[in-house]
Amino acid sequence: MFQPKPHIRSTHENVVELAEDIDRFVFGLAERIDSIQDAELAGKSAEVAQLVRTLCQDAARLGYPGMAMTAKGVVSAAEDDQRDELQETIVELTEIAQRIRQGHRGAA
Repeated sequence: MFQPKPHIRSTHENVVELAEDIDRFVFGLAERIDSIQDAELAGKSAEVAQLVRTLCQDAARLGYPGMAMTAKGVVSAAEDDQRDELQETIVELTEIAQRIRQGHRGAA
C-alpha cells in the first residue's frame, strides 16, 4: 500500500529573523528546481553543480538539512559526471522540494 511521505517543515520555522528568508526560499523552490532540471536535460553538469551548491547552502542555513544532504549528492554526481546518479538524485531533490512546499505554513 502506498504511504505518502510526510511534509517537511523548517527546523528554524520559529526563528522570527528567518521567517521572510524561509518564505522566499520555499516560494522560489519550484523555479530553482526547474532550472536545475533544465540544466541537467541540456547536459550542463557544471551548471547543475553551481545551481545546486547554492541551493544546498540556502537549505542548510534555513533549516532543511535533508535537502542540503541530498543536494550534496547531486553536486557530487554532477562534478563526477555520473549521469544516471545525477538524474536519480535530482528526482529525489525534486520530491523533497515538493514535500517542503507542502509543509510550509504559507502553503494552501
